[in-house]
Amino acid sequence: MKAHERYRLTCEDLNHEGLGVCKIDRFPIFVPGLLPSEEGIVEIEELKRNYGYGRVVKHLKSSPSRVEPICPVFGECGGCQLMHMDYSAQLAFKKKMAEETFKRLGHLDIRVQEVIGMDYPYHFRNKVQVPFRTETGEIRAGFFKRNTHEIVPLEECFIQPEAATEVVKTVKNLLDEYELSAYDEEAHRGWLRHLLIRKTVSGEYMVVFITKEKEFPQEDLIVKTLISRFPKVKSVLQNINPEKGNVILGEESRVLHGSRYLIDELCGLRFRISEKSFFQTNHVQTEKMYKKILEFASPSAEDVILDGYSGVGTISLLLAGKARKVYGIEIVPEAVRDAKVNAEMNGIKNVFFLLGKTEEEIATIREKINTAVVDPPRKGCDKSLLEAIIKRRIGKIVYVSCNVATLARDLEILAEHYEVCKTILFDMFPQTSEMEAVSLLRLKND
Repeated sequence: MKAHERYRLTCEDLNHEGLGVCKIDRFPIFVPGLLPSEEGIVEIEELKRNYGYGRVVKHLKSSPSRVEPICPVFGECGGCQLMHMDYSAQLAFKKKMAEETFKRLGHLDIRVQEVIGMDYPYHFRNKVQVPFRTETGEIRAGFFKRNTHEIVPLEECFIQPEAATEVVKTVKNLLDEYELSAYDEEAHRGWLRHLLIRKTVSGEYMVVFITKEKEFPQEDLIVKTLISRFPKVKSVLQNINPEKGNVILGEESRVLHGSRYLIDELCGLRFRISEKSFFQTNHVQTEKMYKKILEFASPSAEDVILDGYSGVGTISLLLAGKARKVYGIEIVPEAVRDAKVNAEMNGIKNVFFLLGKTEEEIATIREKINTAVVDPPRKGCDKSLLEAIIKRRIGKIVYVSCNVATLARDLEILAEHYEVCKTILFDMFPQTSEMEAVSLLRLKND
């Protein structure tokens, strides 16, 4: 087998990234755009030691689950992986993938009770970060091709608000008009690196210019043009990031127009959102998920609850309405400050936010904790946090995860002492291979 050779292959399955899995003498070849049961002529593009990648040269047999992607650059842009698959089939794939991951990585036979999807699985993102780059002497704004930093120019996008796409196109035209530069990664020069756009449920927008330098040429003209064309833009900021690397936001920001923050609403509560705030990117699905978290936690008026990795306090404040006391722990100082403001803004006084690592700060809580809610980043919970929860014999755990692989790893550790009662998936990211999971665990009787 060599690169550029062509084979007639049948897709046997999808991997966790939504790539078709084909085999040549048991050697796996991952093929974008090929669905299970489909056949095609596949050209080998790259060979690794234990697997390879290919591309479909010609489709020979199509799956009943195949649909025509509504995005003209699907397959070229790396933002979506499953738009060629019927939406009900996408949900079934995510359920199957989660259950297989629990078994393979966690050695647990966990059945997903339900996959909660969207009625309209498009234009759902309330936050987008669009890279601007100089390529072959031209400014390009869009999203990266799969596994590259080459830009696919943004004309329309079906997973972000239409207004956000128009803002990006307007800014790109303004850079051309005023002869401003976009970032060049290799040379580490150029002015505009990214455009960050946030949208509230009421339809207000924040636009953040992420630049390499503090200077903002033609600042007044650009900001005036932007807010006149888009009256819903209530906040315009500049964030300065002079560093090399993939970190998008820098340390310093300044307000160019309007408010420093947006006020968003979720489950009847109000939240202050900055350019750096972690806030779920799909409002419709987040409300569904948070209601399920509240149902799983089922707090009583006497309960003390731990909210680990609490961010700007969304889950903490939701739980506080039913519990006696909630402790939210978060390592990001800005998030803790926002969380305290959010508690005050909602008149909630029985929440206490602690700055630090959840695995360390839990030891400062002397009261008996009835329920632990954890919503860690993709790397999952620190093992010492799981050990602390087990040692304290916390009766109930609600584990919220954006990475089923690390959830499976952590559930295996907890399963010796806890029963995994229910697991539900939420399709927070339709058209992609990503999913969000919520598991309910109860302490086993000795």
